[in-house]
Amino acid sequence: MNIEECMKIAVKEAKISLCEGNHGFGAAIMKNGQIIASAHDKEDTENDPTSHAEMNVIREASRKLGKKLSGCILVSTHEPCPMCASAIVWSSITEIAYGYSIHEALSQGRERIVLPCTEVFNQSNVNIKISAGILNTECSVLYREDVRKEIENLRGVDDRGLDALNEDSICRRTKWFQANRHRFHFITDDLLGSGYQLLLERFHITAAEAPVIKKTDQEIVFHSMNFCPTLEACRILALDTRYICKRLNETSTDCLLKQIDPRLNFSRNYDKLRPYSEYCEEMVSIQA
Repeated sequence: MNIEECMKIAVKEAKISLCEGNHGFGAAIMKNGQIIASAHDKEDTENDPTSHAEMNVIREASRKLGKKLSGCILVSTHEPCPMCASAIVWSSITEIAYGYSIHEALSQGRERIVLPCTEVFNQSNVNIKISAGILNTECSVLYREDVRKEIENLRGVDDRGLDALNEDSICRRTKWFQANRHRFHFITDDLLGSGYQLLLERFHITAAEAPVIKKTDQEIVFHSMNFCPTLEACRILALDTRYICKRLNETSTDCLLKQIDPRLNFSRNYDKLRPYSEYCEEMVSIQA
């Protein structure tokens, strides 16, 4: 097993953490290409502020190998904090690898102790090899604010909760349209084209991310491939997007289009929806 394969295990642990209602950190320790232990943070579920993923995986590995973990590699989804970096020093771990850095977290406005693990190691007079940015894209998704918000909304949600989220989405999208209508110069007599452009504007995506594959007098069909927080939240929580997206946001998107003209409709082909397809096939149509 290599470091990237080990990181995939750490990412799985981070997803378990998010499903449990914890903070979404995962870690694994390997030695000689073999996984010794994997763990995730349990700060909230155990009411323990020290229950970080790295601390938990070091404890688990130490139960198997003893307190000195020389020759081991610790792989974590996030750069170790000062507490965890210190534990890495005391456990004699030889090498670490992480996906998402403290600097990246700070640049996105997240709270962190501004002390990179390199400084902790340097001040400790130890030579620990560091590999940064391993599976950075996969790890970064775990810490995106928009994905975290969707996870909070969807974790344990029932039909009543989905209906409430849908009503809130209708309200927010309608208010957004009314507040920004004056700058929508793309709205013309071409209602289908106007509806398509409105969706690009609302969801901050480009035409290249949602290319039109068919256009008639009655319908525009396009394939959405943009980053979608709802999709990522469903992946993490193991929810079926074919059910969630229909209950959560199809009606609110339809209501948004109707702000242009009540004859406009939004729909999806639920046989071609991510992650079961490479794209989401979506349509803007107009009633004759």
